[in-house]
Amino acid sequence: MANTIVNIIDREDPLPLYLFFREMYHEGDRMLFVAGKYEADRIDFFVRLLRLPEDKVDRIVLTHKSDEYSYELICRTIIGMLNRDAHYVVNLAGGSRYMALAVQRSFARFNSDFYYTKTRENLIVNTIFDDSIYDDDDIVTPIRHRMSIRELLNVNGLVNDAGSDTHSPIRSEEYTRFFYSLFVENRLSPADHEAITLLRQHYRGRRKWLDIKALETEGLSNRPPVRNLSELLSHLRFVPQKSNQLTKEEVEYITGGWFEEYTYHRVRHQVKPDDITIGVHISRGSTAHNNELDVVYAKNNHLYVIECKTGVDSNRMFNEIVYKVCALREVLLGTTCKSYIFSLIHDTDGHLEQVARLMGVRFYDYHDIVKGKALKGLGA
Repeated sequence: MANTIVNIIDREDPLPLYLFFREMYHEGDRMLFVAGKYEADRIDFFVRLLRLPEDKVDRIVLTHKSDEYSYELICRTIIGMLNRDAHYVVNLAGGSRYMALAVQRSFARFNSDFYYTKTRENLIVNTIFDDSIYDDDDIVTPIRHRMSIRELLNVNGLVNDAGSDTHSPIRSEEYTRFFYSLFVENRLSPADHEAITLLRQHYRGRRKWLDIKALETEGLSNRPPVRNLSELLSHLRFVPQKSNQLTKEEVEYITGGWFEEYTYHRVRHQVKPDDITIGVHISRGSTAHNNELDVVYAKNNHLYVIECKTGVDSNRMFNEIVYKVCALREVLLGTTCKSYIFSLIHDTDGHLEQVARLMGVRFYDYHDIVKGKALKGLGA
């Protein structure tokens, strides 16, 4: 017998609905969504996301905003649209607590099984609402499905390019470890640092190909030359993909992308995520991709984002980084996303860590990264 899977629409936290569907839905089942007036548009979003046949979808939508605070009206609306011959599989995670109470009361009059999806612990609890609280008849089942980064971003309604082949490291893990050792062991000369700074400030993200000789002698497009570029590349043992030219991606790697790739490899080995990538672009709706996530990984159906900075020039710049991380989390990624900043600067007095902590972001500096504390903070 086919079931009717019931979910309460929750705009702020869509994961319980999505994971309940993945665990409970079988081909031929119907889907019933319960929503307040201003959550109704999310029903169509989930129908598309879950690729549900329209003839298998039912909707119960409250007519007015104030209806969400009228318990009896909610119950009457729901009961009036239910079928005595159906078997309902009801997820009580979603919406307000008030809505969940009304949903449970309404469906209890019909042939219904009740569940609660606990996304933090990746569990689904099957509960029998009866007069006995001493028979220990709750059944707790682990959620088997593990979401990819693309799934997590899609569920939050974000346009993204996760899963494409453009997010792979451009250099080997061995070479990136070598680059890291040069940096953290202070084996880069002042001239090396000057060349990297000029590349970052004037040529990062500018062109697909950059002529090395032209960069050294006269610069490009009225931008200053990078006099010590050849010496830098030699010191770094950096062999360009094409002789005498640097690609846009290679410039990004030399000017900081190497640290993203180093972090990517460390997280992959020690945290062992379900999915991990670098350089994902995200946006809301039809807005052009203008937000890039340095290192992103998914583990146990949760999303983690690490902003990687080799250095921070000022407190103002650091504050801007923290604000960016907070804005991405709160406006786009959702408050359930965990955000981190990794930097190879020395936060000797703990000021930067305190600033980040006040904004709900974990910050790890040079000492934390070199000593392995940062990865332990990620659960490694």
